[in-house]
Amino acid sequence: MINKTADLYYLCAGPSAWGLDVGIFKKLAGHVFGIMNDKLIVWPKKLSSRNCNPKNIHTLKASAKNRDVVIIDRIKSETPKVNIGGHVNRSGENYLIGMTPHYKYPQFPDMTHIYKTHPHKTSKTVHTVGPKRYKKAELNSKIIWSEGIGLVAPVFHYFGYNIKGFGVNSASSLKQYFC
Repeated sequence: MINKTADLYYLCAGPSAWGLDVGIFKKLAGHVFGIMNDKLIVWPKKLSSRNCNPKNIHTLKASAKNRDVVIIDRIKSETPKVNIGGHVNRSGENYLIGMTPHYKYPQFPDMTHIYKTHPHKTSKTVHTVGPKRYKKAELNSKIIWSEGIGLVAPVFHYFGYNIKGFGVNSASSLKQYFC
């Protein structure tokens, strides 16, 4: 049985991109819910504003009843995994534009302190480029490229989620996280 009040794990790229075998038990609001090692994992059918918009994320929040989310994103970095403490959105998209206010939430939400970081762990800022540009991004020793966290984290933050960001550059790094 899944503890619905435990952390929600959100994959910016679906399990097939990681080679993970996740049991699917529900589809809702442009997303898929799965279970792996007693952890609730959710991912968008496709990383897009159609699936990851305020209306759909609000529906997920009502269904999962979580206030904590661990957003896991693919990165291109010399470091195999990073704690994400900030992002620069270089994708040219923002999944909140034109979709706020939503219910009684503000039109212009405060975007400071999106990520909850551990005070004794190093965190990094990633540069989100979106799915298409991520495929073409080349390894750079000074920049950590990310696929989607800079697109979805603001939407989760809009609804008051406590967000932990985590980036990994290989399937084996992600598998270690879930085992």
